[in-house]
Amino acid sequence: MHRYQNIGLFLKNTSDKKFIIEQIVKNELLKEHLNLAGLKGELHSAITINKLIEEELRHDHFVVKSDKNQGLFSMSSGERKKALLKYLVSQKPDFMILDDIYGNIDKETQLAIKKELIELSEYILFIQIFFRKSDALPFLDRIFSINGQNRIIDEQNLNDFLTKDSSGSFNIKNLEVPLAYNKTEKAETQKLVELNSISAYYGKCQVLNDINWTIKQNEFWQLVGPNGSGKSTLVSMITGDNSFGYGQNLFLFGRKKGTGESIWDIKHKIGYFTPAMIHRFNHNDSVENMIISGFKDSVGLYSKASKMQQQIASRWLNLLEMDNGKQKFRNLSVGQQRMIMVARAMVKHPPLLILDEPTIELDDENSIRFVKMINAIKSENNTAIIYVSHRDEEGLNPDNIFELVPTHSGYTGQVKK
Repeated sequence: MHRYQNIGLFLKNTSDKKFIIEQIVKNELLKEHLNLAGLKGELHSAITINKLIEEELRHDHFVVKSDKNQGLFSMSSGERKKALLKYLVSQKPDFMILDDIYGNIDKETQLAIKKELIELSEYILFIQIFFRKSDALPFLDRIFSINGQNRIIDEQNLNDFLTKDSSGSFNIKNLEVPLAYNKTEKAETQKLVELNSISAYYGKCQVLNDINWTIKQNEFWQLVGPNGSGKSTLVSMITGDNSFGYGQNLFLFGRKKGTGESIWDIKHKIGYFTPAMIHRFNHNDSVENMIISGFKDSVGLYSKASKMQQQIASRWLNLLEMDNGKQKFRNLSVGQQRMIMVARAMVKHPPLLILDEPTIELDDENSIRFVKMINAIKSENNTAIIYVSHRDEEGLNPDNIFELVPTHSGYTGQVKK
């Protein structure tokens, strides 16, 4: 049994998580509370997973494999986290840093990982990094709250941390979403998306089986399903980033896919955000330009913005409580970047808004702000929303849920109300 107490680090949206991890590894951040000198540590994080995937793709070197002998690249998010945990435990570490352990994985996988971590905590010291109070692991002994300057500002035991109500300190009023500029024309049909008996295969493996789903103007849908069920495949067929929809009965904005429309015709009518998009925006754009680029669906801004576009971007920044629109997007924390990207997706008030796991690494305060933003969008115009998430956000109430469920061959869909 290890001789140290398990620690939780509760971060704000403005905290620099990468810097904090580096300070833990260097035995700097926690040295007054926990001496890691001489101890062997491992990092369970998307940072580690991405490095290992790069090793797979560049050098065909597979460090971590699933029970089915798959590499990380071909696994679902949940499978990656489970496989990495198994590998890191095999390295016999003294301590392990758990970075957003529940992010982007389904509820069943969350429970399985939680159960395993509870057992492992008897002989491995864990340092959990998390943004949401409800994510705190049950075996943590002490919780340190970290502010936006990456400093420890509070220390509590787990029970005091969980029972202290901090929601009242956020003081987020109902939000007024900035008006649209050069608003995308109203869709000519009430049916924005129609999928009739849609299927999808990866090689000989069937992922989607007989999907039937219709999305109409001003409807709010949540798309759910376990990791690997084909949610991302389904979304990419709608956005035009996946060719599986061609030759099938897939209709977008009243037109059958593959009948002469360009991918830009589709994207013009869709606002879209998924956390993976952030990696495409790695150059030196300002925060203001990032939001304005949503009007043009461009990666970066290549033409001068109008005064009206600048004013609307400024209103969005004010709504997000970010004062400096000239600061560089790349210098923001991950949580701040995600909020900017959500605003970028919303800025043109599109007929269809797709948000794929938008609240990953948002703290409790900004999750509330996100919910109020979505509710405002829903109430103020004809935008239909597809919200993809494993997390049920309090106050966010979709009209319907489209659930992907397993069949003898691939996943099919069913509507839950």
